[in-house]
Formats: sequence, structure tokens, C-alpha cells
Amino acid sequence: MLLKKNDIRKKYIIIRNEISTIRRSIAAKKALKILNLNFSNILSFASKPKEINLWLLNKKLALENRLFLPKVKSDDLEVYEVTDLDNQLIKGRFNILEPDPNKCKKIEAKNISCVLVPAIVFDKNNNRLGYGRGYYDKFLSNLKCPILGIGFLEQLFDKKLPVQEHDIKLNHLLLF
Repeated sequence: MLLKKNDIRKKYIIIRNEISTIRRSIAAKKALKILNLNFSNILSFASKPKEINLWLLNKKLALENRLFLPKVKSDDLEVYEVTDLDNQLIKGRFNILEPDPNKCKKIEAKNISCVLVPAIVFDKNNNRLGYGRGYYDKFLSNLKCPILGIGFLEQLFDKKLPVQEHDIKLNHLLLF
């Protein structure tokens, strides 16, 4: 099972990396539709270079005081409210921008009204494969709010992804 997951990851990292700059730009603009969803606080993420770029979305959510971002601490995710993307983020453990705990307010998971979850690949059954470290699955297992997978249309696997007991199913996919 693990070998099959890793093979799928490798294939879809290549597919995702080959998405054109124009497609990436279109997807980032389409992701702004998330602003219209009726969620008071959205746990988003700071995109890695080849993931869907959520910078525009996150900037608007921050201006509306609706943006929460995760920070990796040990083997867990902590959540912080971010209101100023230009001044409240620092490079984290995996060279990803994360909230600076000295400049952001820590948030309890019960205050999250929706989570946007990245992945390498998704399937039509709302399963996802991430990078295999389990941060999101562990974190999501205790949440009661909607969990939305977000990415590119090209990240949709045409079969059912191999899943394990600890893998958390998403509520919906937003692929642009």
C-alpha cells in the first residue's frame, strides 16, 4: 500500500509541476470564489511553490479578519489568526511561510469554520494523498467543520486512491 501511495505521489508531483504558468494564474484567480462561501473563519495554508497559489485569497481573507494559518510544531499543527500577510509570517520547518507566534494570536480548533487542505492528488471519493507526514490527517481527525480539498483540476486521480484507517476523508473538492 505504501509503495503504491508513493508511486502515485511521484506521478502527480510531476503532473502538478508541469502545469503552465497561465493555468496556475487562472486557478489562483478562480480560487477567489472561496470568498463567497459563508464561513466566518477559514483555515487556509501558505502554498508551496508548485501548489495552487492561495496568496490572493489569503490576502483578502486576512483583510476581512477571516484567515487562520497552520504552523508545524513538533508532530502537530497549531493554528493562528493572521491579519497581515506581509508582517506576520516567517519561514517554517519545511521552508513554508507560517504564522509568527510572536505576532499572531493562537486559535483553538473549535473556532475554525472551514479548512482548506492541500494535497498532491485527490480522487472523486474525496480522498487525498499529501506528502505522507500525517500532519493534516492527525489535525483533521478532531475537527467538526467542513474540510475542503483545494488544488488544480490536473490533480484529480481517475481511480480510487489507496486509503488507510487514519486517512481523513474530505467533505468536498475545490479543483480549479
